[in-house]
Amino acid sequence: MKPAWDRLGDDYKASDSVMIVDVDCTADGKATCSKMGVQGYPTIKYFMAGDKKGKDYSGGREYDALKSFVSKTLDKPVCDAVTKKNCAKNEVEFLTKMDGKTKAELKNELTEKKMELETIKSEMKAATKEYNSKTQAWKKRQAVLNKANQLLDKLIKAPEAKAEL
Repeated sequence: MKPAWDRLGDDYKASDSVMIVDVDCTADGKATCSKMGVQGYPTIKYFMAGDKKGKDYSGGREYDALKSFVSKTLDKPVCDAVTKKNCAKNEVEFLTKMDGKTKAELKNELTEKKMELETIKSEMKAATKEYNSKTQAWKKRQAVLNKANQLLDKLIKAPEAKAEL
């Protein structure tokens, strides 16, 4: 597989959207491989923008299969913040708002966006915790009600008991 991988790396060495990387999990890359959950070799992982965990690639290991996967899945145009080339409409609108700002103003904007992102992450974590707690309570209540319903059904279907004297 190595020749196909190296050829693929050569094909994309100047790419803005694709990076082909080797990590030796038996040497200096052990920590990285452990962090990424690599257990067997060779393992191919791919990462989409913003994805820190990556996904396992399970396609063919020959050059044509690798090249086809990269072309279809990963080789997407990247927004150029300076020229606005390949940018989506909302990205162009945002970049246009940033036009004319100094580097210091842009750094302040970045700091604010990072803080806002951290706030959202914190709020999501709290909301998820609350949701999980409520879900657990609902499931317990649901189990109690299901058991009560089963017992009531049995009582309803049971033959009438004769009164003892």
